[in-house]
Amino acid sequence: MSEKLTSNKLGLKDKALEKESVHRKRAEKKRREKKKWGPFQYFVVVSSVLILAMWGGIIFGGQPAPTRTADFVKKPKILLFLVDVAIKRYAHYEGHRYPERLSDLVPKYVSLGKDELFRLDEYSYERHPEAGYYLGLGSHKPGEMTIILSPQGIVYTSRSSGES
Repeated sequence: MSEKLTSNKLGLKDKALEKESVHRKRAEKKRREKKKWGPFQYFVVVSSVLILAMWGGIIFGGQPAPTRTADFVKKPKILLFLVDVAIKRYAHYEGHRYPERLSDLVPKYVSLGKDELFRLDEYSYERHPEAGYYLGLGSHKPGEMTIILSPQGIVYTSRSSGES
């Protein structure tokens, strides 16, 4: 009468199957709970989509950069105002002093190459102890309005054909 005891007769297999089914039910319940979306998940998704759209607009949209620089020969007044801003930056960073010459501004404050330094000779620059500096166009055409820049502001004068 020695029967071999098998796991089936001891009921071990049934208990293992029961435990496995309980674990499956719990796992299925957790999966169902995870699928529910709340307001936070929707907020994250909408925010992510908006951020991606903005980056797409920044990277792929917009206008292209200018293809060439300003022509200072034809429009010297543009460079006049750029030099004025450079003089003010120089004064700010160099201890509230103004440069001795306009060439002191290159290359740190005005981005001109060595072959373009002659453009600064077109401007009259004078350090003044009270006003700070006077900056203007060096050559004027008769009847043309002249612009003189200083730390106090812009002065417009009109030259007649008889003045020199």
